[in-house]
Order: sequence, then C-alpha cells, then structure tokens
Amino acid sequence: MKTGQVNITQSKSVRIFTLGWSPEFVIRPLTEEGVEEGDVIVLIASRPETDYAKKRVEEAYRQVGTFLQMVGVPSLHYREVEIDKDILSICRDIIKIVKEFNSTNLFKFYLTGGMRVLVIATMIAAKILCQAGKHVEVKLSREDRPVSYTVPIKLLELNVGDVTEAQLEVLRYLKARGEARFEDLAIGRSEVTVRKHLTRLRESGLVSYTVKGRKQFYKLTPLGEMVLEVIG
Repeated sequence: MKTGQVNITQSKSVRIFTLGWSPEFVIRPLTEEGVEEGDVIVLIASRPETDYAKKRVEEAYRQVGTFLQMVGVPSLHYREVEIDKDILSICRDIIKIVKEFNSTNLFKFYLTGGMRVLVIATMIAAKILCQAGKHVEVKLSREDRPVSYTVPIKLLELNVGDVTEAQLEVLRYLKARGEARFEDLAIGRSEVTVRKHLTRLRESGLVSYTVKGRKQFYKLTPLGEMVLEVIG
C-alpha cells in the first residue's frame, strides 16, 4: 500500500480521515465540500488484525485513491495506528502522524470511519492540537445516513476549569433571566469588571448578545448552558 510523500510547498489544508472499510465516508465529504489540488488527504486506520480486515481496508484505500486521481488530487497518504495499547499512546501516535504534515496550520479532522477507539483517540488529539494553537476543524458523521455534524471550535478550545466563580455568577443570572442588558448585569458591580467577564465569556462561546436599539442584551449560548449544568 503506497503512503505517498508530503509536498511541503503546496499544501493548503490537511484533511485527516479515520478509515474503516467504507470508502464512501471519505469520498462523500470530499464530494460535498470540494477538494483543491494543494490539499493533503491523510487516511488513518487501525492496524488490521486479520487478512480479511487487511483486504477490506486496502480496497477502501484504493477506491479513495481512484476518486482523488479522477479529481486531480494526487496527495494521498495512508498511516496505520496500533490500537492494542493504552489510549494515551494511541493519541500520541496520532499526533506524531499529524506532525508529519506541518506544511499548514489548518487541519480538518473527519471522524467518519474505523474503530471507536481510533475515532475517540483522534478526537482527543484534535482537541490537544487546537489548544496548542493549531487551526482545527472536526466533523462527525452518522453511520446510517448521509448526515454530518461539525464540532464547534469553542468546544475544543474550552477549558471549564478557567471559568471563574464571578463568571459563573453571570451565567447563573442569565439563566434565571433568559436575557439581560449590560446595565442589569452591572448593578452592584464594577462596570469595568463586568465588561471583562462578558468579553471572556463571549470569547469562550458561553454567552452571546444582540443589539436592540442602543442596548446590548446578553444570553447563554447552548455551550454556556451545558457548562452551567456541569459546574453551575
């Protein structure tokens, strides 16, 4: 099975797929989103344990390769990960694979196939890379129908431990009120401090606001509601 060589100078984005036995889980998102000549496609599979599994994975790889040749994208790479080890070692192996393709800061992960442990380990690796400052996108897909889900980038960046008690008070207030003006939130508090809290909460994706007239009205986002459920 050919693995290809990385073209450092032409890479626009690195698209990393967890690969199982079904090539359509790779071909479908590439068809829907389009693929450019400079894109690098990386297929990560768990190391097959039987001859039958090896044949199925190789056939999936060949079909993906045929598709990419048809659309004029020659940069296809295949890597295998040994999953008969602890989860941290699997995550480390995946990060090592990703580091082979440092020609871009944009990594698109498609957790679309393969064994569950491979998918979960790749998701963990993607979160680590995101928090290390890499531009990361993550997509999931359903097995039973052509439906995909985009994982919000704020969810990958979020460290719940960074939410302070003062910020939690703001979240609790917004949950109780539904929405509130800045002036309501600042009653009995320093306006400068409240603005800092709101800025941080917006940057973390926990609150949003709309402008009505000249007033800003704040409310919890779904991510903010989830965080409050966990630690509120």
